[in-house]
Amino acid sequence: MTKPYSHAVKEKPVKFMPKQQNYETSLQYEGMVLKKENAAKTVEQLRRKYAR
Repeated sequence: MTKPYSHAVKEKPVKFMPKQQNYETSLQYEGMVLKKENAAKTVEQLRRKYAR
């Protein structure tokens, strides 16, 4: 027997979140570095800080 409301339940897509070390390496390839004040922050905190 099938579930009556299976079509109503949707799984949330997983957002891609890079690891902090990978993010810093990527910045270095672009010729940028994190400021010392931002070094301890997570990628999510930095996104919120610089969101436009």
